[in-house]
Amino acid sequence: MGNDPLAPLRARFTQRCVDDVATLRSLLNQDPVVRREPLRMLAHRLSGIAGSFGHTSLSTLAGDIDYDLTQDQLVTDEKLSELVTALELIIREVRGSGPTGS
Repeated sequence: MGNDPLAPLRARFTQRCVDDVATLRSLLNQDPVVRREPLRMLAHRLSGIAGSFGHTSLSTLAGDIDYDLTQDQLVTDEKLSELVTALELIIREVRGSGPTGS
């Protein structure tokens, strides 16, 4: 994969996924009303970029969360945990089944 012009972008996407897992875990400890805006921004960004890299399931899940939040619906801890799990799966796939650094 030495000549893959997208390799730096993929690496940055993977690192962003790691960062997003940490952010989402911290949001799990916050009141659903307090976490609404930072979660909406993260989900909106993630929905677009995940789709660009072919991670349609993650893109759809993040898009659903973004939509719910724009409709003034609260996102449950279970739904947030589902997003964390989806991100961790992608990180493991990219890194070859190694630990996610959690």
